[in-house]
Order: sequence, then structure tokens, then C-alpha cells
Amino acid sequence: MRRPSAGTLAGLAVLLSVAAVTRAHGLSEWAFDGDELYSYYDVQRLLSGTGLPDGVRSYPLGYLLMAGSAALFGLDELGLRLAAALSSVAAVALLVLLRRDAVPLAAAVVAGALAALSPWLIFHGQEARFYAPLLLFATAATLLILPGPGRRPLAALLCALLAAACHPSAGLLAACVAGVLAAERVRPALLVIACVACAAGALAFVFLSELPLAVVLREALLRRGPGNYGPAAYVAGLGYNLGPVTGLLALRGLPWPRSARGDPRRVLAVLAVLPPLLLLGPSLLGASVQQRYAMASVPALLLLAGHGLVSLRSRPLLAGVAGAAALLVPLPETVNLWRNGDRADMRAAADWLALHSRPEHIVVADEHALLDLYLWRHPDFDGLVSHEAPLDAVKQWGFVRNRQEVWVVLKASRMRGAYGAEFIDWVARHFERVMVIGDEPPWLARHDNRLFIYRRSVRIVDPPGSDGPPPPRDEPSGDAR
Repeated sequence: MRRPSAGTLAGLAVLLSVAAVTRAHGLSEWAFDGDELYSYYDVQRLLSGTGLPDGVRSYPLGYLLMAGSAALFGLDELGLRLAAALSSVAAVALLVLLRRDAVPLAAAVVAGALAALSPWLIFHGQEARFYAPLLLFATAATLLILPGPGRRPLAALLCALLAAACHPSAGLLAACVAGVLAAERVRPALLVIACVACAAGALAFVFLSELPLAVVLREALLRRGPGNYGPAAYVAGLGYNLGPVTGLLALRGLPWPRSARGDPRRVLAVLAVLPPLLLLGPSLLGASVQQRYAMASVPALLLLAGHGLVSLRSRPLLAGVAGAAALLVPLPETVNLWRNGDRADMRAAADWLALHSRPEHIVVADEHALLDLYLWRHPDFDGLVSHEAPLDAVKQWGFVRNRQEVWVVLKASRMRGAYGAEFIDWVARHFERVMVIGDEPPWLARHDNRLFIYRRSVRIVDPPGSDGPPPPRDEPSGDAR
């Protein structure tokens, strides 16, 4: 294996610098959003020694990495996200630098560039969750299992298990790695029997065990969890986040049926295709499956895309167009990430409310616990507890009549129907918009991360003897985790 030239080394340094800058930019500035709130409270409990939350017992490794980072740098946005950022940059470095005996340098550079500039991977590289460490260990497992002089089967299996310790969805990658190793030593019939036995054991664990991980998986399979994601959302989300051009290049990079037995692309095809297909099965049967559950297959998909682009080298114009398109199609989301981290700025909303409202006022907010977290940092608001939007009919009736002022903080992205027509109509009739937090998204960007703040425009005073509030009714649960 020839030593890389000075120009090649300089190019690799630039690529890794881009990966580092895109992960570091705004890392401590973006407010917590979504599930990061759970990481904050779970790591807080872990560091205080008050017990192991269910999340820590279900996905321990990601939480341990966050806790270690928070212990060193503080329990804040930077401290919680630093482990994810370092893991994401390390995953790009592995794609580019590891296993030059199995992956051509050109294909590795393409895969590394796609990873470095992917809005999906940048977002998870700046998220206080466990998907960036999962990606790091999945990348190591994918590369170490490829045929060639640098193959390390036991290390590959260990890395796959470490990825599964970050999130159970990577267990599918671990099963595929074990299957690749077993297929080389075991008869096909015995391998099929072993796969059936493992599947039966996994189902028994999910439906018979009361461990937190089993309960979480069971709720997802039975579609009882807080979020519902059907097969259309799973397939469309995975295609969008991976990138349509990247997906086409990965298809181009798949090996021909008559490819050599030792062709690394055959193993890449197994790791890239099987986990997403296995996730599609439960989704079609009604389970709630999110596209990020296929994260463990992303390294193999990116490496196949690299092979696909390199295979077009005999047609340089087509290769240039395909490569440029793969990087430019996600550009609006990359711009959105650079501007606001692709997050609603609940901290800025809390700061504005602290200046313009009073602690005794009523506040209604989407993801109200996040707003509470930032409002509590203001001395007079440390005891305020806001209400979750959308409200039920009883609270809608009462809040427009309450003597205290009422404020509503809503996400622009959910104003097009996610809150329900009744709640949106209630806001339109009784409130006026007084503030917009965040910038309008760039053209073609998927997410609108603005927050709208509303103030009650008029208080209703019912005449004596008028009817009281409507009877309470059961409300569907909203997205919580």
C-alpha cells in the first residue's frame, strides 16, 4: 500500500477540518430541543447518584459518555453534546482513514465527504443523545468486518455490540456482523435455524420481560408509545435524510451477482440493506419505527455510495454532476443547521417572556417542560409551571376567562395542522401574535424552526347564569419521547 502524497494528506486534513467545524459551530449556543431534555434530566440524576433512570438502563453507553462529558465540562448544552460531536468527527475520520486495504481511497473520501456535510449526521453530531456514538461504533464495526488483511472479526463484533449498547436498533447490525462471520463457517441450513432461534428469543424477551428496554420495545411494536411513525414516514424520512442522490449512488455501488467472493462490497451490501429491511417489516405490521433507527447502516450505505461514484470515473462529466448533486441537494438544510442548529430556540422564547410577562401569568407552550427549564433560570420565574399545547376544551374555556394574562408559545412547523383545528381556531380567535423567535427557513428547507408567541387579545367575561365549561373528554397523547 503506497504512502499518500502530500496533496492527498492535505485534502484529508481539509475534509476532517470541515467535519470538525460543522460539528463545533454553535454547539454551546443552540438551546436544547426535543428529546435532549430527557438526556438533561437523566444525566442529572446519574451524576447526582439518585438512581438509574430507565433511559440509562436501556441505552447505557450513550448516557455514560454524556455523563462523563458533563462531569468534566458542566451539565449544560456544551457538556452534554461534546461526546456526540467528538464521536461524529471520529466516525468521519474512520471512514476516510481506516481499512485502506479494503476500501479504495477515492471511495473512502467520497463517503467521508458525504458524512462530513450531511445535515442529518451534523444534527445528530450536535445532539445530546446517543446516535452519534452509535454511528462511531457502527462505522468501526462495518470497516473491521470487511474482507482483507486488516480484517478484525472479534473487534468488529465488539464494536457492533457497543453500538447496540448506545441504542438497541444497532442490534440488527450486530446480528448481521455475526451472520457474516457465521456464514463463512456454518452450513446455510444451520445458519437459518440459528437466525430463527435468535428472532424467537428476541420476541420472547420483548413480550415477556419487564426490563425497561423490553417495555420500550414492546410499546413501540404495539404502537402504544408517545410517537406514531408509519411505514411511509419511515421510508420517506430515511430517503430524505440519507439524500436521494446518495441513495442512487449507493445502489450503483452494490456488487454484481457474480462479484468475487472476497469483494468487500458484498459485505457492505448485507450491512447496508438488511437492517433497514428488517425494520421495515415491523413498520408494515403497525409498529412505530423512526428513520434514525437505521443509523447503524449509514456507514455501509455511504461507502457503497463512494464505490458508486468512483465507478463513474470513466464518465467524468456524469461523475462530477452526481457528486455535486449529492452535496448540494441537502444544502438548504445545511444552511438551516448553520443558522440555528435546526432547533426551535426555546431559550430565547423564555428570555423574551421573562421580560414581557409576570410570574403569575399563565403560559401555554409546545414542549412546555423545555420552556420551564429556561424560564426557571430567571429569578422570579423559578416556580412557574407552564401548560402543554394543545389544550383540552376545558382549559381553553377557562384560560380565556381567567383574570391572569395568558401567553401561548407554538412551533411554526406544527401550525399547519399538527395542533388540531379546534386549538388553532381558539388561538386565532382569542390571541394576537406579538413575537416571532427565529428566522424564516431558507427555500426548500424541510423544517421551520420559528416559535410564535401569542398574547390573549381580550378576556371573556360571561354574564351571570351562563353555562360553565364543557365536560372533560379524553385527549390523545402527544409526542413525548
